[in-house]
This record gives sequence, structure tokens and C-alpha cells, in this order.
Amino acid sequence: MNNRGSNRQSLARPLRANGDADLAFQLIDGDSNFKSTTLNDFANEVNLYERGRSYAVVAIMGPQSSGKSTLLNHLFQTKFREMDESEGRSQTTQGIWLARCPNINPLTLVMDIEGTDGIERGEDGTTFERRSALFALAVADVVLVNLWCHDIGREHAASKPLLKVVFQQVLLRFSNKPRKITLMFVIRDKTKSPEYKLEARLRSDVEKIWDSIKRSTDSSSAPLSNFFKVEVVFLPHYELREEEFKSKVKELKRRFVDSTVPGGLADSGEEKEPASGFAISAESIWNDIKENKDLDIPAHKILVAIYRCSEICKELLDTFETDKDWGELRKKTLTDFIPDFGMRVNSILNHFLSKFDAAAFYYDEAITAGKRKELVDKLLEFVRPAYQDVLNHLMLQHSKKFMEVVDKSSDRKITFSLFDDHLSKFDEDCKAVKVDLANWDNLKERTKLRQGMEGYLHTKREDKIDQKIWHLERQVKQELLDFVGYLLCEEGDPSWWKVRKHLKSIMESSLSKLDDILSKCDIDENGRREKIQKIEQYAEEVVEAKAREECSRVEEHMINKFLTLFKIDHQWSSNKEIEAAVKDFLYAPLDILSGLAAVRLEAGNIDNIHQILSVAFQHPNRRNQKQLNSTTWRRVPLSRTLIKPVECAWFWKAYIMRANYAIKQAQENLKKRRTRWMRFVLLFAEEIISIPLRAIDRVLGKLF
Repeated sequence: MNNRGSNRQSLARPLRANGDADLAFQLIDGDSNFKSTTLNDFANEVNLYERGRSYAVVAIMGPQSSGKSTLLNHLFQTKFREMDESEGRSQTTQGIWLARCPNINPLTLVMDIEGTDGIERGEDGTTFERRSALFALAVADVVLVNLWCHDIGREHAASKPLLKVVFQQVLLRFSNKPRKITLMFVIRDKTKSPEYKLEARLRSDVEKIWDSIKRSTDSSSAPLSNFFKVEVVFLPHYELREEEFKSKVKELKRRFVDSTVPGGLADSGEEKEPASGFAISAESIWNDIKENKDLDIPAHKILVAIYRCSEICKELLDTFETDKDWGELRKKTLTDFIPDFGMRVNSILNHFLSKFDAAAFYYDEAITAGKRKELVDKLLEFVRPAYQDVLNHLMLQHSKKFMEVVDKSSDRKITFSLFDDHLSKFDEDCKAVKVDLANWDNLKERTKLRQGMEGYLHTKREDKIDQKIWHLERQVKQELLDFVGYLLCEEGDPSWWKVRKHLKSIMESSLSKLDDILSKCDIDENGRREKIQKIEQYAEEVVEAKAREECSRVEEHMINKFLTLFKIDHQWSSNKEIEAAVKDFLYAPLDILSGLAAVRLEAGNIDNIHQILSVAFQHPNRRNQKQLNSTTWRRVPLSRTLIKPVECAWFWKAYIMRANYAIKQAQENLKKRRTRWMRFVLLFAEEIISIPLRAIDRVLGKLF
């Protein structure tokens, strides 16, 4: 004990010179002695007692050799002693050291606390680090908890038992009059894991620690937020990414400017100790903590096991990332399927676990087992993406083979029984890539493969059916178009029953062919009914489309029918004969106009379109014409209407104009023919029988 004490005294030699307030001094030495005189001198130098509540105290705690002093020096420009890596990892800070942060407002005091997990102290039952941590939480406004990123989520990480004891004491001692402080976790050596996930895990662990502590009746429901404002900050690796580390620290320092304002990091409210009583209060708190014998301190060998096993895990994880065999295997998994992936990964993992077992052989078995499990979990985190890539390649491979088989299959072999063999082969290949230490399954990939094969099989079958139906539809269309066009344009309204009859005949033949196509494929009754309805609908659409097409030429069809009956070049004998023909043929095209006015594919639906048009055009008056001012027909749905009543009036008017022109042509032809005959008679009379032209004119005048 005496040797250990003398060693501490040598390490605790003050680093500050008299009058230099920016250098650190030892507030509490390694033997738990509080240096009140030195603190008073320091307080006078920095005018601490005159600050009121306008000052801040920042403390840091965490594992030994974790870079606490280095962080403080970069963050606050202090001059705490830092560890020299060339001399190996050892204890740098003993006891509690205090310094002022220069060039920052308000006055900020920084406490560097001896690290936890150090082997120099042995297995003392009262553990100095527990006392110093509780002291920091009682005195400081902001407590930085320095953690390695890879320690987040670990059950035996150094700070968990520390926080549990500290929370217990805080709740017991300050529950009646809480002083809210900022508990800032500084996560060092940030990994690739998403920050939001790491932060969520850390906050969850802190809440669990708080909820697990024993409580008095008065404090049974006190939440963590009554005492602490928890913050999480991530910093990159100091040595590997030094410039980025310094940049992040510079950003963090800005948060300590004006830190005592309401809502600031060091805002402790009215419970904050005035600066004039800081020295007395700090010494009183330390003495009170020293006399407390109820702190739950784990044995030093446990702490050593935790620290050393954590170091072993970190070293092995770093080595695994750069391992040659793993690197080559991972590279191959990115581009191709590896049949022996499971065997090779199992060999690599067992090799690293053997190294851990050998290095951790002499440490506490319970801690070793827990750390080994953590190592396995971390290693599997590296392996999982590669395993997933291998399964994806395997799934793609079997999917391609299945597609090739389906593409070569005949119609009768395109059934859903095809993929059963492929799924069995996929399961066999998955066994070869299994990782022994992982409880992973291929259910998700198997389901995805099955769904993909079913989808492709369904699509392929549908494509083949649709292709044959397409050819069948082309035949139906060809057989319908010419005949339907002829009937509607020549016969008009009376021809719709012939259209229906012709359509029925064609559909009976087509559905027979369709049944033959569907019988060769594995298709259920609902699918069959759907296909039948589709081709029936298509045939009706062809007829309707043809009718609509002819509607655009209805005027042409009407005049053509009239001219077919009323021949302009006919040898008309008189105007009375022309008038009789007009009376017989002028209204014949009404059948065409009424026939194209609506679709009549459903037997039994009788409309009165022809009657309305006949009355309106043959007996034109205001009442009859009024029926044609509408845009709809009675008893005819708008979806079945091709030519509206008002449009029929327009077409009829245009037709009449053209018909009248044809009639006038016929009359002109008759007149011309009479004139030619009269000239012939005059010439004959004058030349042959010598009848005076004057006499002939009088006779012809009486005749005509």
C-alpha cells in the first residue's frame, strides 16, 4: 500500500506553475485527498468567487487510456497530461485534475477524472473511480462520458456498472431537490453503423439502467429527465481521421459558449451552487462521498476482464476487416454464387474465435463468455451482407433455369407443378452456404423465388393464350367487318337482325376454337369465363366500331342509295315521271340513317328512331321537328347512340340538298333532250316537206 501511495504522489506532481491559471492542477490526489488550499488559490486567480452563477463546470469520465485528456485539450485548449503511445497504455491521469478553459465565456472549469478499468489500483472495495464519478455528477453542470463506439450495447461495458451505481446514489441523495445536469455521451472512433441507430441503442441502455435501480417510495416514479438532459455526440478516430476529428471538436466547442443561458448545456437553474460557495461545497461533497460505504463496487478482476476482453474483441474485429481470406471471399460474393461459401466462412470464423479463446483464457469465465458472444455477433454482422449476396445470386440462378425450362415447354406442359423441383434444388444449395454460428434461414428468399416463378409461369402462360386469342380475334374481325358494313350501308335499320344473326354464327365457331385453346392450358373455370367474355366483348366492339366508322360517311351512303334508285341518266319521258320517281325514292335512305343512328346488338330492344325520322321528314311541321332538337333518343342508352337526333336533322338536310341537285340534273337532261328533238323536226320540215318555219312554230307552240 505504501509503495502504491508513493507512486501516486510522483505521478500527481502539479503541472501548473504559480500564476498560470491555464495549466491544470490536481484537485483530488490518488489517495482521495482533497486539496482545498490549491483550489482556493486557483479560484482567486480566475476570480471565481465573483462570478455568481455565471460559471460552468465540465467533467469527463470513461475508461482509462480512452483519450479523455486528449479530447479535453482539443475541446477546451487545456493542458492536461496525455498518454504517450510509445510507452504503452498505462494510467496517465490519477485523481481529479482541474483547469480553466481559456478564451470562453462564461468562465468554464474543466475536470479531468481518473479513468475507470485501470489495473493500477488493484481490487479496492471502495473503488476511487466510483467516488470520482459521483463527485463529478454532484459538482459539474455537464458530464462528458467518453465511450468507444464498439462498446455501445454491450452488457459489461465499463460505463454501465459505473452509471448504475451513480444513478442509485443520485436518486437517493438528490431526489427531493434535483439539480438537472447535462449527461453528454461522446462516442469515439465512429464506425459505419448509422448514428441514429447507435444513439437509439445508447439511450435505451441508459433508460434501462435508470429503471433497474432500487428506489424509495418518494422517488419511485421519478423519470431520468428530472435529473439529466442526455445528449449524444459522435467523433471520428483521432489518429486515422485527425483533421475530421478536429473539425467535429471545433463544432462541439461552440455549444459551450454562453452555456449557462436558459436552455444551454450548463443551465442548472436556481439549484446551481453560487461561485462563492463552490470550493466549500466541492470539499463537503467529496468528504461525504468518501464516508459512504454502500457503493456497489464490482471486483477489480471483473473490470480487468471487461477491459481486456473488449480490447481483444476490438483487435480481432479490426483484423477481420483486413483479413486476406475474408477479403477475397467477400469480393467474389459481389459478382457470383459461391457453392462452398458456408464451409469457407465457418473456417474463417472458427479461426478468429480460437484466437479469442486463447487470448482470454485466464480471465473471468462469465465475462469471457459474454464478450465471446459479442464478438460472434459483430463477426456475423460483417458476414451477413455477403451471405445475403450469395442467396441473391443463388435465387437468380434458379430463376433463370426455371425460365429456360418454361420457355422450352409446350402448351400442355405449362402448369404450376413445374417449380416444385426447382424449389427442392434451391433448398439443397442453401444448405451448402449455411453459416453454422448464425441462426439464419432462407425463407424470405425461398418465398421470393417461388413468387417470381409463379409470376413468370402465369405471365408466360397468359402470353401464349393471348397470342392465340389475338389471332382468333383477327379472324373474327375480318369476318365481321365487310358483312356488317354492307348490311348497314345498303339495308340500314332492317339489317340489324341480320347483323346479330351473323355475329352469333361467327361467335359459335370462335368459341369452339377458344375452348380448344384453353383445354391445352392449366386454367380454371373463372379464367376460362374471363377469356370468353373478352372475345365476345371484342366482337361487339368490332361491330360497334364499324358502325361508328360508317356514321362518318352516312350522308354519302344516303345519296348513293338514292342515286342507285333514281338514275339521273334514265330516259325520262316527262317531268311527271321524274316527280313520281322522286316520290318513290327520296325517303328510301331513311333506313340507312335510322340504322346507323344506334347500335342494336341486343335482341328485344325496340326503338322508334325510324318512325320519328319518317314523321319529321315526310310531314315537316313545328311539332314533328321538335323531336329532332334533342341530343338523346328515347329507349336508347347514350352509350349505344351513334347519331343524335339533332345530328340526323343536319345529315338529312345535307342529303336533301344533294338529292335536289340530282333531280335538277335529271330535269335538265330531259329539257336538253326535248330541245334536240325539236330542232330535228324543224330541219326535217323545212328541207323535206318545205313547210314554212313560221307555220311549224305555231304548231309546236300549241303542242308544247
